[in-house]
Amino acid sequence: MGELTPVGIAYFVFVMVFSFAMRGSAGFGGLNAPLLLIILPAKIIVPALVMLGVLSSLAIVARDHRHIEWKAVGQTLPYGVAGVAVGVLLFKSLDTGEIEKGLGLFILSYGCYALWRLTRPPRPLRVAPGLLAAVMGATGGLVGTMFGALAGVFVAVFLDILNLPKHEFRATMAATLMLLGIARTLGYFWAGAITDDVMIAFAAALPLMGLGVILGNRLHARLNQIGFSRLVGMLFVLIGGFLFVR
Repeated sequence: MGELTPVGIAYFVFVMVFSFAMRGSAGFGGLNAPLLLIILPAKIIVPALVMLGVLSSLAIVARDHRHIEWKAVGQTLPYGVAGVAVGVLLFKSLDTGEIEKGLGLFILSYGCYALWRLTRPPRPLRVAPGLLAAVMGATGGLVGTMFGALAGVFVAVFLDILNLPKHEFRATMAATLMLLGIARTLGYFWAGAITDDVMIAFAAALPLMGLGVILGNRLHARLNQIGFSRLVGMLFVLIGGFLFVR
């Protein structure tokens, strides 16, 4: 953190507040890690963001725990933990450039589909929920551990297809990410990835995360169901588009 210029510090502040405001509103994010990798090494920012994500999700769970759909959490969590285990092993050695582009294309495509779907009448789910939960949970755990973000995107695809109301969507999303984040943090400790530099970045970003979550809660309260669904779709498009062209 000490090597950042004043412009870099201002950029860091903006990204942290904006990304956690989006996470506080929708229950998931994914913009912070790709944007912060421009100015900070992955080995520092990825573990720090995972720990921050646990706290931001905990704030939502404490507020909206009555809205959590525990069945949906249980469908994705075991596969997510398995993905975390693989992701920890790959974290220190894998070149993630090409993977980012592939993930970006998938997320961008689904975001466009989610926005298009808002203009069509609801249709019954054609994919077995158990299979979808397994694929999205495992992919979210793996990718989230490697990138420090994006785990929520894949769980959000599963919850979005279930057409959960906005309060249930956000609370269930936050509960799943909190539990996966705890597993990822334990994995980083096991791998020796929680260094002094990681803790400095974590401490510097903590008040910015708090401000972002407060702003996100206010935005969430102002959105109706259609507005919330549009926000989720636009997040998919923004995250996917950025990863694809980065």
